[in-house]
Amino acid sequence: MTVQIRAIYESSYLNIMSAIIKQLGLPQLMDRMVPVDPQCQTRPSDIVTLILLDIFSGRQALVHLESWAHEIDLPKLIREGVQPSQFNDDAIARHLDRLYQAGIHSILSACLLQIYQKEGIPLRAFHGDTTDFSLYGAYESASSATLNITYGYNREGVRRKQIQFGLVGNEDGIPMYGDVHDGNQSDKTWNLLTSMNSFNERSSMTNGFTSPTRPP
Repeated sequence: MTVQIRAIYESSYLNIMSAIIKQLGLPQLMDRMVPVDPQCQTRPSDIVTLILLDIFSGRQALVHLESWAHEIDLPKLIREGVQPSQFNDDAIARHLDRLYQAGIHSILSACLLQIYQKEGIPLRAFHGDTTDFSLYGAYESASSATLNITYGYNREGVRRKQIQFGLVGNEDGIPMYGDVHDGNQSDKTWNLLTSMNSFNERSSMTNGFTSPTRPP
């Protein structure tokens, strides 16, 4: 009898992470919120799952993903039928654009809320905080609805061109909301808006599931 080895993969704990992502129902949720394009061979959830696995593996996310996809067992880790060549830069960019257009903050919140519900994670209290990331060079926003890279004061009180990150978590530090916002938005405004959003999400966990939305 001849045994033919078709491929050898080093998946390590990625098998566990993939199983958790699937068990939480996150791919199905993302594909409901960002409808699958019948002309695409991949789905938004495929791209998100691959990026998550890439981060968990310790690699630099978004760098040479197609090449890395040849080194892992895609049918097992993501789903049957996907091929490494389908995760080229153009395909990834198209799906990231679609995720943004569908409301990336709403998608993130819905995924986090589903995790809280499925795992029965307590949410007796929540805490929000922001941080900044400095940038250099000229940036032009396509419209007022896009992220505004502009001058603002960082945590050291220095005025720099920047964007800001915000995160809300429960009493154990488990995230329940996160976003990226304009470089000159005040912490007080962000804290007020996200506190309202977090309260609404906590209420929806008690009264039944509703898709959370990004604060206006």
